[in-house]
Amino acid sequence: MTASAIGDSTSSTNSLYSASSQTLDKDDFLKLLVTQLQNQDPLNPADSTEFVTQLAQFSSLEQLQNVNSNIQVLQLFEQSINNSQAVTFVGKTIKASGSMFELGTGETYEVQYQLGEDAAKVYVSILDATGTTVKKIEMDALSAGSQSVVWDGTDENGNSMPADTYSFSVQAQNKDGEIMSTAAYIEVTVTGVSYHDGSTYLLAKDIEIPYSAIIEVTDQANE
Repeated sequence: MTASAIGDSTSSTNSLYSASSQTLDKDDFLKLLVTQLQNQDPLNPADSTEFVTQLAQFSSLEQLQNVNSNIQVLQLFEQSINNSQAVTFVGKTIKASGSMFELGTGETYEVQYQLGEDAAKVYVSILDATGTTVKKIEMDALSAGSQSVVWDGTDENGNSMPADTYSFSVQAQNKDGEIMSTAAYIEVTVTGVSYHDGSTYLLAKDIEIPYSAIIEVTDQANE
């Protein structure tokens, strides 16, 4: 390839990068191959093996982009299904991964959690909307699996807490004093559905629950 041809090819390549913000799609890749052929030295043409390799790269790029497009279509389809199904959950009770809950005036709340193994000590902390711990509940010798404890709705001094949004955290230790894995759950009645940030959320008053966090759904009307 002559110096002039190289310069023309380089200039064309640079314009392709500028036009696409330095990102080549399959159309740009094909234009690059055509530009290379147009500017090659007739007395020293492009090596056939190299050209075949470039065509194979173009084919791979096209296939990857097609796969990516198909994945995006499937994601949109799944999102559409989730949006449609979520509406049917309104009025039903769900169990979901999470630790935020609403406490009404004079109410108690059953904290639900899962232990990965037998625990020697378990500490459940109740936190207010600002993240401040209002009460800590300590329990001894609990077995692995689903566990629960009822918070009476009072602080450490026995004063009733106001109706508000609260959350809880669970810390467990095994017999060797090592921190264990735990999982927190909430059980709420769905009052609405929210769609934003490309995701579906179920509403329980002021609490948003990701659709993907649902573990169990109960139709109380049929109980």
